Amino acid sequence: MTNVFTYNIYAGLIATLSVVPANAQDSAGDRAPRNAHDTHAISRWTQLPHDRQILVLQSLGVTVPQAFYDCVCRAAGYGQSGTSQFYHPDTIGDYDARYSCQHPGPPCIVSGYGCSRHDLPSDTDTFESCAKIKDLDGGNPLDNIITALADRANRKGLTGNPVVMQDPPPADAPPDCTDQRALAGVDQQQTFVNPVPPERKIFAVSDRMMEQLVALELPPNLQQALIKTVTHVLANAPNLIPVGDEKDLRLDLDFAEIGLTADENGDPVISEFVMKLPEMADADEWGGVGFEVAIAFERSDDDTAIAGHKPKGYKFGFTYEGKVELKYGIDIDLTRSASDFYDGEWQQESEYKVVRFIENSLADFDFYYGGAVDVLSTTVNGRKVSVGPEVTWKLKDRVAHWAFPDMNEALDNLLDHQKMWEEKRAGMIRKDAAKFGIDARCFSTMTAIRLTQEAYQKRLALDPSTQRPFANLTGNRASR
Repeated sequence: MTNVFTYNIYAGLIATLSVVPANAQDSAGDRAPRNAHDTHAISRWTQLPHDRQILVLQSLGVTVPQAFYDCVCRAAGYGQSGTSQFYHPDTIGDYDARYSCQHPGPPCIVSGYGCSRHDLPSDTDTFESCAKIKDLDGGNPLDNIITALADRANRKGLTGNPVVMQDPPPADAPPDCTDQRALAGVDQQQTFVNPVPPERKIFAVSDRMMEQLVALELPPNLQQALIKTVTHVLANAPNLIPVGDEKDLRLDLDFAEIGLTADENGDPVISEFVMKLPEMADADEWGGVGFEVAIAFERSDDDTAIAGHKPKGYKFGFTYEGKVELKYGIDIDLTRSASDFYDGEWQQESEYKVVRFIENSLADFDFYYGGAVDVLSTTVNGRKVSVGPEVTWKLKDRVAHWAFPDMNEALDNLLDHQKMWEEKRAGMIRKDAAKFGIDARCFSTMTAIRLTQEAYQKRLALDPSTQRPFANLTGNRASR
């Protein structure tokens, strides 16, 4: 229904736009002055949303240069002084849904103090003015539309983008950091090549993983059953846990549960140990409600660690156990604190202990919900042992985004601005560092600044007229 309705809109639109004089010419230069029909047709087109303008251009087989739409976006006046405004409806750079310009959206970009998207203006005079740009590739786009309407029976539609986009500037050659870091006396960067994508490491059963399973120091019968079931489940379910904030392989011992996941090296880690309390009421034919208490673990080399693990948090919640297991409860992650949300330079913790305590408590606290399902079961010493995936989701961020959409939209815009400023600052640092023979891409920001300042001091001793680097950066941050 939608496709038919859309087709009828454009069929009717093109039919309406096509009421033009019989003496319309192929050349815009030879065209007779526009009459009321031409003006109406162009007015209808300029007032269409961007995606519908593109469909009309495709239907008529008309291409327009990006410079035309660049002019339209600039003329809209969305940006303030110091920003650049241009046309780009698609993803800029690498796709990232958090940033406005790194995913497709409204076509007019304002970049400079962050990056934002805006719709095309609908003022026909703006389009008319931009269509008269001197030496515009293909001539006046609006005249070309009128010409195509007059000859639409012989026109061939376009399947691709009718907007001829400008080629992006060539990317910088990759830096030669080996020599740069050697000359600076800085240790070489470590590179690690792992052919297994991080999100699939839990599904790769390697020899080292087997050794680590043995090293968990579980009772022999349980250990043997665990290795057997884990190997079987992982080998036959490569996409076992495709969703969720926390995913692990659950070993259900009926009275307790052990959760297994993988660390950054693909080695197994006990993610949590769950103690199940007696059911709160008699189970019915579908299942029963219970209560559980869990200790979350992380890998650790500390002397206080037990079998290479140490507690990192706690969970308290209700369960419903039947053919599947459903969970809901409170998650306290002691590894998080309010300092995780401050950069230590521009944003710092409060000096008041009460405020810090409240902030840290809120950072630790979350709700979770999720479930588990048995994939394979076995028997150890007469007791049923089940293995299957468990997936949980965190609620705090989701509820905050739902309850405070305006605040989160403002925060996203702030992140856009911060990211743009960081990129601009990094570009300034690279430019000034290059004047002293230093490729800042090979070092951390502060190391690049320090090396540049040292090189500046040496050159200044030989040439007192040498300009100080980073003078265009605000404040004294770069001089430290």
